[in-house]
Amino acid sequence: MTEKTDLTVKLATALARHTENQKVIRCRLTENKDLNALLNRLDGQFAGLRAVICDDGADIVDSINVYVNGDNVRYLQGLRTPLKHGDVINIIPAAAAG
Repeated sequence: MTEKTDLTVKLATALARHTENQKVIRCRLTENKDLNALLNRLDGQFAGLRAVICDDGADIVDSINVYVNGDNVRYLQGLRTPLKHGDVINIIPAAAAG
């Protein structure tokens, strides 16, 4: 039996326009339980969302930050960051410093 991984994805208001204004999305993964699989799953539900978050080289664009349980995935394993049941993923635009 495949273990299910239920996740909560929270999007900033600026990104919710790509998800029919949903700021909190519940998602379930059954295989490939990493950030890459989650973004693929979300893109299947909300076409074009992945293109807003990732570039053509499959890296997260500089203008977006992704956190898993408060930790920036750039300092973890990037798109290969493993996910587990109950994780909270925040996707927000990066703050510009002036």
